[in-house]
Amino acid sequence: MIKKMKKLGILALAVISITSCQKESFTPTASEGNYKNGYFVTNEGNFGTGNGSISFISNEGDVENDVFSQINSFQLGDVVQSMSIINEKAYIVVNGSAKIEVASDDSLHYITTINGFSGPRNMLQVSTNKAYVTDWFSNKVQVINLDNNEIISSIDCGQGPESLCINDNLVYVCNIGGYSVDSTISIIDVDSDMLINTLTVGDKPSSIVIDVNNDIWVLSSGATYFDANWNIESETQGKLVKISNGDIVSSFSFELGNHPKGLMINESRDILYFSNGNIMEVCNQCDAIYSFNINDTELPSTPIINRSFYKTAIDNNYIYGSDAVDYIQNGWSYQYNQIGILIDSMRVGIIPGGYCFN
Repeated sequence: MIKKMKKLGILALAVISITSCQKESFTPTASEGNYKNGYFVTNEGNFGTGNGSISFISNEGDVENDVFSQINSFQLGDVVQSMSIINEKAYIVVNGSAKIEVASDDSLHYITTINGFSGPRNMLQVSTNKAYVTDWFSNKVQVINLDNNEIISSIDCGQGPESLCINDNLVYVCNIGGYSVDSTISIIDVDSDMLINTLTVGDKPSSIVIDVNNDIWVLSSGATYFDANWNIESETQGKLVKISNGDIVSSFSFELGNHPKGLMINESRDILYFSNGNIMEVCNQCDAIYSFNINDTELPSTPIINRSFYKTAIDNNYIYGSDAVDYIQNGWSYQYNQIGILIDSMRVGIIPGGYCFN
């Protein structure tokens, strides 16, 4: 009997020992309203590995990484490209996996998946129950019914449609060219879902905003052509173009060799911000952020933030920039005020490539 009691005691100690050695995994609390007071960072993840993710940064600066997979127990997929909040739902565009994952915006609980894309990039709500999604490899804008989250039609546009905006019931689409080169803006009528006009603005138009006067500003990065050994054969100039009432009314050309990107606009919609620099110079200060008043007559020469970022965004007059570091480990997100003073920095996911603000 004593021997049996000893064996039972040893067994109990073993169970306690094994249990005490197990590490507790962190799981975000997926309750209603949990993700309302803050903003999201979309992390592309390592290409081909399916480890794209979402980070959430609270208004107090607390960071939760990989929140979607922690809550839903499955990975988002390959290359999380962008995210939009529409009708209290989070639409997470997963470029490499050619899909959009839909979740509740306050808890990120999974709702459904939208398939049927070739390479989705960005999503924009254009009416109460309709949204447009730019789709790189099909050279189309896919039309989404927001009531049932299905593709209902498509609209032909230029090559590699990228960023888009809506103004007076017209949607302006930047055709960046995908892995090639395009130089056009497609203009689509929302009521008919028809292409009504095309404007040539400069090689590789990548970003677009609307100012306080309802004029459209388009930033084109310019093209770079390489030989078989990745030596530059030729380049075209980047351009900042202003469109008013459907026509190009002014154009500013950047120095040859510089390739601007990431056009943004402040809360009052009268100051533009963009990154500019020479992509072939390898250093942390070769690319910088500049500001440009919509009434300026020449491009700025002095940056407000003198460093490079992978992607940038602006919200509530704060400027955000991401650093992908070595494109393998977790990256960083930085927050600045509108005159370029660093406010905060946060460690986020792998290759942080976009922002989504509530």
